Amino acid sequence: MPLITMMYHANLFEIDGRDHMDLKGKTILVTGAAQGLGRAIAVEVADAGASLALIDLNEEPLNEAVRLCKGAGVNAVAYLANVSKEDEVIATFDTIESDFGEIHGLINNAGILRDGLLVKVKDGSIEKRMSLAEWQAVIDVNLTGVFLCGREAASRMIEKGVAGCIIN
Repeated sequence: MPLITMMYHANLFEIDGRDHMDLKGKTILVTGAAQGLGRAIAVEVADAGASLALIDLNEEPLNEAVRLCKGAGVNAVAYLANVSKEDEVIATFDTIESDFGEIHGLINNAGILRDGLLVKVKDGSIEKRMSLAEWQAVIDVNLTGVFLCGREAASRMIEKGVAGCIIN
């Protein structure tokens, strides 16, 4: 089921009385938007008519995601930021608000993987143990990033009286 259809069925955005959501004139932020699921989400939301603020660390693929979204005839802007860094998140949200005015939705998609095994074993011998630094990097992006971006989006929506949606 396409993301927009899932959001429609979950009643996450205003419905315009037809068989789809009206995202025209809405500003949606997508983290981890440079590739994979984040890029696919961004393109689908662009096809639904929303303006997009795309956040990622990888500049080249992020610029390509912006190009794809603009192909749907909407405004899309790239923002380079590490979602696990509070100062970068706050500064990015400040810039997005300055560029777009209001934030209507956030899709927290950014996430990283490291060798997912606590301990990697081959033929009865330990080949590798996940380091604390690898573990912390995953926690920082996958949890702290969701917290920081969610907090900023919710605060700004409340302060401006904007009805919006955060998807984690």
